[in-house]
Amino acid sequence: MEYKNIDLSKYKIVIFTRSMNAKLFELSSQLIGLPFKHIRLKHTSAISYFYDIMKYDIDYAINIDEDAFVSDPNKLLDFLKYVIANNYVNCGFPDGGILPIRNHNPLVTNPFFNILNIKEIKKNFNVKDVENFDFTKYDYEKYAPNNLYKSEYQFDVCEPYYSFFLWLSINYKTLYMDAETHADGCTSILKDMNGEVILLHSWYSRFYGKDEFHTKRINNLVLECSGNSVREFNKLSDRINSFADFLSFYYSKLKLEIRTKLKKFNLIDFV
Repeated sequence: MEYKNIDLSKYKIVIFTRSMNAKLFELSSQLIGLPFKHIRLKHTSAISYFYDIMKYDIDYAINIDEDAFVSDPNKLLDFLKYVIANNYVNCGFPDGGILPIRNHNPLVTNPFFNILNIKEIKKNFNVKDVENFDFTKYDYEKYAPNNLYKSEYQFDVCEPYYSFFLWLSINYKTLYMDAETHADGCTSILKDMNGEVILLHSWYSRFYGKDEFHTKRINNLVLECSGNSVREFNKLSDRINSFADFLSFYYSKLKLEIRTKLKKFNLIDFV
């Protein structure tokens, strides 16, 4: 099917963001520009975030980090149509082999941006099956995006979300996206199927508001994507949001500690 003929109104599509910084979330949200509901998920781990997304009754999920800034919403919409038309179940930036900033497993799509066919994944999804999946019996080279290799990589398992994305890569059709490094030396410029820029991912979001270099660098990316149209933030509002994020962090930490202890005594299935 020609992707431009895809009618997006026929699909239940939701945007999700795993968020730990209210101001950064607001900045990123202003630039998305897509006609879909946007849900901010807090108090989640790197893997439980995706398990939470799987609970929603939707067709597609667009996962966008709060330090990822859409540069062209129209190109992103076209890319979404392309993913749907070509029956991709997942798409994203390989976590190795493309840019020097990440030299890990290229089968995994780093979760700063993904489009996930939730309806299709749900047909076979089970948390225990994913976490107990034996990756060692597979020839990783067979599944890896070898046409994109430009830098170092290794078939490791180094992040909590790896089990989910390795399971996806081996069982479903995945589109591995190309990227290049921004002039700032850190940011990844994500490209669509035509090599056009759709999104800038800053990395180092944990330093936003704490480190002068990264804060200024990320603010410059926002201005670059917005054409200097981002509104000024009210100082009182910033303080309230910062305090809310402070409380959220400790609530999340306490919840994780409790769930870890419950798992230790086999009172829950997973953390």
